[in-house]
Amino acid sequence: GVGDAAEFCYPYGMAISTDGSALFLADNESHKIRRVEVATGAVTTLAGSGTTGSADGVGDAAEFCYPYGMAISTDGSALFLADNESHKIRRVEVATGAVTTLAGSGTTGSADGVGDAA
Repeated sequence: GVGDAAEFCYPYGMAISTDGSALFLADNESHKIRRVEVATGAVTTLAGSGTTGSADGVGDAAEFCYPYGMAISTDGSALFLADNESHKIRRVEVATGAVTTLAGSGTTGSADGVGDAA
């Protein structure tokens, strides 16, 4: 939707595009990553099916489990976020909505490691 026609469910964590034209946010209880066009207020879903899970995928084929906290890469091509209850750090490609798991096994803990061994 646009402006007040859009709805969110506990947005938590935001990042602004490098050119300032778009705001990205973790829509925590909707389990989605949303994009807001700053000039118009138009809201779209970049990634996330709305179903709780931790599947990697593109757009609505990806799943999140209470995502929050977000950073954007210096070139603006990728978002990085904590996927809270899946216990993973996720990467979202801004251009395509492709979601991959950067680190985390999905198990609660504090082990150091690489990728899903962390």
